[in-house]
Amino acid sequence: MKLIIASARDPAAQNIAAQLLEFFDFERQSSEPDVYVHGDVSLAIIRTEAIELAELPIAAEEVIVASRHASESRRPTLTVHVPGDLRSGELAVASPATVKAALQALATARDELAPRYDVSLEATHHGPTKLDEPVTFVEVGSSPAQWRDEKAASAAARAIMAATSPVEGRNALGLGGPHYAPRHTEAVLRTDLCIGHILPSYIDVDRGLVRKAIARTRGGVEVVALDCKGLSGEQRRRLQAIIAELGLQTI
Repeated sequence: MKLIIASARDPAAQNIAAQLLEFFDFERQSSEPDVYVHGDVSLAIIRTEAIELAELPIAAEEVIVASRHASESRRPTLTVHVPGDLRSGELAVASPATVKAALQALATARDELAPRYDVSLEATHHGPTKLDEPVTFVEVGSSPAQWRDEKAASAAARAIMAATSPVEGRNALGLGGPHYAPRHTEAVLRTDLCIGHILPSYIDVDRGLVRKAIARTRGGVEVVALDCKGLSGEQRRRLQAIIAELGLQTI
């Protein structure tokens, strides 16, 4: 069972949930917790913020979170990312194939429904990090105006449903680059790479964090997608040494 989570405290999540209920054949299963079912996919409305989730409201093998994205730029943006607190080294389990399916569907839906929105992967950030199941966030941002945008929410809803059927490809770990990961986004959209965790250049990435990101990736990691232009020379040399030590291919 795949589980979609939408927080009642999150206006974008509620907008996305409304689109899911309107355009897909979900049927109400229970009110405590508030759960709807469509085939092997469940939608749960939770009362806490999704980033604070410590346990699942119902049993599931994987979680996709409908969420808001906030930034000072207030730029219309549709994003996908895996959660994790990089400074503490606490990472959620990543499903790279789910991330890829969501990003591809988000780009397609954006072209039809919300053409002024950017579509992007983000570096790993925020919670929840304690769940044993893979977690992927699909977000609408970056301000209340976008959170209320029904067309953007519909694009996110389509992407979430597409992501319940992950695509095939090579599992990769993303290293380097900024928080909004343009080169990793391009790689996922244009190649067979499926990138889960992205450890950006503004974090002091050491061997332990790389190992943790690999361990917290469902199916493991085949290759490392290294944004060389998004790293200093010293960072690049240090990461290449870690990658070589781990015996992984670098792209």
